[in-house]
Amino acid sequence: MKNKKLFLSLTAVISAVVFLGIFVLIWFCGDIYKDFKRFNKEIAIEGLDDGAVPQGLASYYASYTDGVDASGNPLRRKQAYFLQSAYMTDGSPSRIYVTGLNTGYVGYVTLVNEDGTPHTGHVGGIATNGARLWIAYKDSVLVATKSEEYKTENILSEIIDKASKNNELPDGEKLTIQITASFKANCNVAFLYYYDDPRYQGTTYDRLYVGEFYRKGNYETDKNHRFKTPNGYNNTAFMYEYNVDSNNDNNRFGLTRLDSQASSDKFTEENNVPKIQRIFSLPEMIQGIAFSGRAGYSTNDGHLILSQSYGLSNSHLLCFDWGKVVSAGNRKKYTELIEEKTGKKDSFVYKDVYETYGDRQKPYSDNGLYVYFVDKGNKEMFTKDYSIPSMSEGMCNVTRNDQNQPTSKKVYVLFESASKKYKAFTREPLKHVYSFTYHG
Repeated sequence: MKNKKLFLSLTAVISAVVFLGIFVLIWFCGDIYKDFKRFNKEIAIEGLDDGAVPQGLASYYASYTDGVDASGNPLRRKQAYFLQSAYMTDGSPSRIYVTGLNTGYVGYVTLVNEDGTPHTGHVGGIATNGARLWIAYKDSVLVATKSEEYKTENILSEIIDKASKNNELPDGEKLTIQITASFKANCNVAFLYYYDDPRYQGTTYDRLYVGEFYRKGNYETDKNHRFKTPNGYNNTAFMYEYNVDSNNDNNRFGLTRLDSQASSDKFTEENNVPKIQRIFSLPEMIQGIAFSGRAGYSTNDGHLILSQSYGLSNSHLLCFDWGKVVSAGNRKKYTELIEEKTGKKDSFVYKDVYETYGDRQKPYSDNGLYVYFVDKGNKEMFTKDYSIPSMSEGMCNVTRNDQNQPTSKKVYVLFESASKKYKAFTREPLKHVYSFTYHG
């Protein structure tokens, strides 16, 4: 009897070990990511060994010195610089890592708040147009502009210069970038994306996109941000579109503000926040966006790419025909959607923003905003789903800021799977940014 019990016990243990071994084998080797074969390894993701958890990715062109000419004068060339935002697992100040596309890793800067204290929070997405740096944090967009000592430069030049100098400084003396303004974004901000129109050197059609992340149970969004699309898909998050303001020196946000379409005396300086131009209704679990092949704001070509991920499951890059997204037949006024949902025709209300009417104030609302549906249920709009390794995060394009540059089709994708926080559990921890090109 004892031998039989021992045999049964050993059999159970061996079976459990075999099952666990098969599970581990399948988990780490079972998914070959056929779609990922089309992707190319690009720049290294920096800071992984330091405890950095990558979140956002941005790119912009700037000059760098590449030797000297025959007369001994510096040779200046342009290259794309990538900025990677990250929070730190040890609670130290959040960082921005800088890498040149041609010259490689530059260094990093740490962030400080408006009051000069270290910013140790969970930063999210990042975007820049050279003159402004925008960073996602909780329910706000943080903004940084050049400091006084860099008055002849811009914020991107300051970041690059300080990042390079930080390589020679001890940890306690790192140069920093200070947040100079912030505004409430009417959502819990997860990602940012700056669209640089390749047709113009100015900001005529340049846009900033600000979006939120939804996952049922732990990352809920406002119930009035969740709507069923015309084709029956339950979208659960909002993304806002802002116009980039050409008057950069006099606008602390770098974005067109509310008083551009209303009397300036209705708003205090504190309440004069960026104006939402359009709302986009998104699917769940979106970590970042980018465009592939979009020529300009007023054109309908190209594709919107969404980075969708959470946890250890495969990430998905969802591709949508941009022309169909922004078509007049694919939009509804926010007031109409709310009326259909609640029976009340309420306007979109800005968070903590008030208009002044004589001696009283009232919350600022906009009853003219349209919502455009990014619709997985529309088989003509939803054109491709790339299944790739887990934990895809922010994305960006490389667009030359010279006039009449060709449309950028290549999309760069950041991952957080190789961070110390997650790499022991992920099937394929990725230590590089990857790129792909989608033509539709």
